[in-house]
Amino acid sequence: MVHNTETLQALDDEQGDNYHYQLTDGEQYRLTDEELGWLDFVRGRYCIADHLDENIESGVYTVDTIGLGEAMEDDGMFPKIVMLSEDSVLHRIAFFSANEPD
Repeated sequence: MVHNTETLQALDDEQGDNYHYQLTDGEQYRLTDEELGWLDFVRGRYCIADHLDENIESGVYTVDTIGLGEAMEDDGMFPKIVMLSEDSVLHRIAFFSANEPD
């Protein structure tokens, strides 16, 4: 199954339990047009763009929790993605899924 913004946001509840954004290695997420535009903007500037480029095919990101955490740490932003809205589903996936580097 390839997750997308609509399928994940449909699981949001009033209590704010957002653990459905915690994906495991190998799960997939289709980036929105806005997220792909953000990626184009940060490409060549931040490690997170390199990580995503290495793990995206046809707009679908295959989760790598260790690499994701390392890229955010290398950008000095762990547990957040640099220059990406915290309201985006990709940001929520990263926040809940990335492994913190040692």
